[in-house]
Amino acid sequence: MARGVSALGLPALLKQLIDDARNVVRAEVHLVKARGFDLVRRSRSAIVLLVVALLAVQGAVVALMVGLVIQLAPLVGGAGAGVIVMAVVLLIAGLLAWAALRIFTRPANSTTETSA
Repeated sequence: MARGVSALGLPALLKQLIDDARNVVRAEVHLVKARGFDLVRRSRSAIVLLVVALLAVQGAVVALMVGLVIQLAPLVGGAGAGVIVMAVVLLIAGLLAWAALRIFTRPANSTTETSA
């Protein structure tokens, strides 16, 4: 018979049930931890690649702004071109920040889905 079931009384069977349940919970916790560590390990490379991509985009935007200043400089002078480009970029950044704040301050239960 399995584990001498007939020789065990009810208290021993309940103790064995509790021990088995603890072992199952421990195994599940170890499985979740292993999956989490695997996700972090795999994500590390992706995060590094995303940071490099964002730095490249930032460099491209800076190059574009410098190009705009160079193009505008003959028309309004170097300082004027810098101020114009700065004002436009700050306006765009302000609009993006305003949109982000609206998303953050929206109540959690409101949805943007439309009912069919």
